[in-house]
Amino acid sequence: MEQGTTYLFGPFRLDTCTQLLCTEESCVNLSPKVYRLLLYFLLNSGRLISHEELFDTVWDGRIVDDSALRLAVNSLRKVLHDESKSPLYILTVCKRGYRFVAEVSVKECNQIIEASEDSLLSYDRRSHPQTSPVWFEYAQELAELRQAFRLASNGSRHLVFLHGEQGTGKTTLLDAFLDNVHHPKLAVLRARCVQMDSVTEPFLPLLEALERHCHEPYGRLLIERLGHLAPTWLYQMLNVLDPDEIAMLLTKTMHINSGRMMREGANFFETLCKNTTLILILDNSHWCDEFTLDLLYFLMFRCSAEKLLIIVSYRSCLDGAGVRRINEMRAELLHRGLCQELSMQKR
Repeated sequence: MEQGTTYLFGPFRLDTCTQLLCTEESCVNLSPKVYRLLLYFLLNSGRLISHEELFDTVWDGRIVDDSALRLAVNSLRKVLHDESKSPLYILTVCKRGYRFVAEVSVKECNQIIEASEDSLLSYDRRSHPQTSPVWFEYAQELAELRQAFRLASNGSRHLVFLHGEQGTGKTTLLDAFLDNVHHPKLAVLRARCVQMDSVTEPFLPLLEALERHCHEPYGRLLIERLGHLAPTWLYQMLNVLDPDEIAMLLTKTMHINSGRMMREGANFFETLCKNTTLILILDNSHWCDEFTLDLLYFLMFRCSAEKLLIIVSYRSCLDGAGVRRINEMRAELLHRGLCQELSMQKR
């Protein structure tokens, strides 16, 4: 929880709570180094800042090459749409340093912003009229999904096996469910499996889904949470980190194996469920790797009461390793009353 400050310059505003650089049209999630560089410029606007001062403050005195500073400045200029030859914001003073030339005003935020799990994994809700034919065509299935969501929201983790042949409307049903589920605190992670001939990277669909969220407005908060609870997962997403963060992460990930990733992944997802309801969807699970399926299975057997709804969507007509593993999971979870089946038929 943090009381923030907003810096205003040109059409931009920088919010220190969210570390987002925004205009009226959009927001940009800055890398940590670029954020610190911009913030220091804003705090010292109009003053010549030497290269050495920037190294001492932005890089904490670490010895780095001059090219690192040029790269960070160029990255910031690109975000600001600033030209070095006719700058509106960052003026280069040859061989001496830089000066931030735009007028800056400061606004203290009275609002206290608290990062929550529903902001870390927010869902881009599209507007579908409730009179859409989808609601009439899949009324029974939607009612069952809403009931499963209510169970999860009350602290009873639940798993739905959604199966049917290709073209039976599984994706359409899930879209309609997500677009119309209402809850004051909601987090959604939707992962999609793809058919691959070669050996699949462990946990690949979940890693790709998390990486997408890392590039969204609250992505920096998600990266920090991963670094704290699941560093072996964050190590698989190095493109969302800057070189300094990668160097620090290496010290936490000297020994990576699927068992450690399983444990860290379970702890990470359970933490997201403590104050909000998490919907975790795995589309095309018939092509899923065994590690991802085992993680979902493991999550269902954890003892704590968490607000977790897992939906595994797959084509039951196929014969492959993924479907066989799903059938094993389904049989055991049905026996224990931890899941339900939802079968889709062609209309």
